[in-house]
Amino acid sequence: MNYEEKIKKYIECRKVIEKINSMAKAKIAEVNKVMQALEADITAAADAEGLDQIPTEHGTGYWSTLYSCKLASPDDFVEYIKRHDAFHLVDKRANKTAVREHLAEYGELPPGVDLSSYRKFNVREK
Repeated sequence: MNYEEKIKKYIECRKVIEKINSMAKAKIAEVNKVMQALEADITAAADAEGLDQIPTEHGTGYWSTLYSCKLASPDDFVEYIKRHDAFHLVDKRANKTAVREHLAEYGELPPGVDLSSYRKFNVREK
């Protein structure tokens, strides 16, 4: 098989995967819709009965509280972190784009940072 044939086959395989993923997403959306309706019914009934968990022979239903946060004002947040030495409020991870820019500018990585890369094959379809 030459490059023409291999690239053609690669694109065909990618299209098959896209079709399978599309069908799977549609089916998952259907099932999620059923689950959401069940969850709404269960929650409404349990709330009316004052339940915080529902043990059954099939499993126990319960609720948990999840949290997320975003920075409404990044500058204010950074200022607060610095002023109060509150670095525990920040995730400790290097920004890969900034690290690459630092490496390009200074010829070395910032202290305490490892940078890795991998080579990925891509095909741009015509």
